[in-house]
Amino acid sequence: MRLQNLLSLTGAEMMSDPAVTLVDAVVLEAHKVRRGDLFIAFDKADIPQAVANGAYAVLYEEACTVTDPEIAWLKVDSVEFTLLRLLRFRMLEKSLHVYGCDQVTLAVAAQMLKDPRCFVWQGTIRSNFYDLWELPEASWVFVPEHKRCEDLFVQVLPLPKTGNVPIDIAEQTLFETSFVLDDVYYERMQLSPFFLPYLGHLYQFAKSHGLTFTVGGMQGSAHFVPVFVGDDLRPKTFGQGGKVLIFEPDLSLLLQEMDFIRSEAKWAKIIYLMPKSSAEASEHHDAFLLYENQEDIMQLLKTVPYHFALIGGQDRRLLDTVHYKAETPTLF
Repeated sequence: MRLQNLLSLTGAEMMSDPAVTLVDAVVLEAHKVRRGDLFIAFDKADIPQAVANGAYAVLYEEACTVTDPEIAWLKVDSVEFTLLRLLRFRMLEKSLHVYGCDQVTLAVAAQMLKDPRCFVWQGTIRSNFYDLWELPEASWVFVPEHKRCEDLFVQVLPLPKTGNVPIDIAEQTLFETSFVLDDVYYERMQLSPFFLPYLGHLYQFAKSHGLTFTVGGMQGSAHFVPVFVGDDLRPKTFGQGGKVLIFEPDLSLLLQEMDFIRSEAKWAKIIYLMPKSSAEASEHHDAFLLYENQEDIMQLLKTVPYHFALIGGQDRRLLDTVHYKAETPTLF
């Protein structure tokens, strides 16, 4: 990319009189910089390494010393916003098919879609940067439904409601399903029936557009994650243990998951946990036990009786904080 074009795209202020006129790759990590690259400096402490590695241009927002006047030093108001502008320009060149999806559909798509033309957004702009930058022409891109993605892509379409393919459930528990889909039998998949409407919707979309996908081998996602535990909260093998902790980091899914558990496990004692900081925004906060920190959660899980505990705002790493009593060895 020509430096003059880079200046026009980013609105950066040139802080040196460089001898270079072109840059090659755009790099976000100083240790990956090679001779001729543009380094995007989120932390000015990384700039010396990038320059030593041969960067031809450094883009930054915090005031810093120009140590090599022969390369381009580009000062911007916001590195993050500038990265977004660079990516948007790059995306314009690719004629992409971009669809906005809810978080559960994205999680299902990440496991299901195997087509090299497909990209499923997971994480942040920075963590997705290289994959986005190298996307093939006319790729199919599935992104979260939020404004940042609308700023990045020229057009973000809703995933069309083409009608779900019929899924015939043969057997099910809260966390495991056997079903028939398009005359194929999938036996005892560790996939909650909660996910099946999302799977059916995406299946129909992928099939109608000729995208490569797989259903066999799919499991649950980062959402509605069950962990079977004993009374001491020690994790057990799937299907074992007297209690189940269900982790849901996305608070916006809690009410939907509450309704699902209530309808599928009417016999069970169920508790629902939500961060106290989020309770005021919920019209249904009276249905929840509120917590301020992880210690509160552990106290509730150890003292309140339940079969299932739906824990909002946490993932299974919570259990890494538990200190279990050593099991006493026996002769048997």
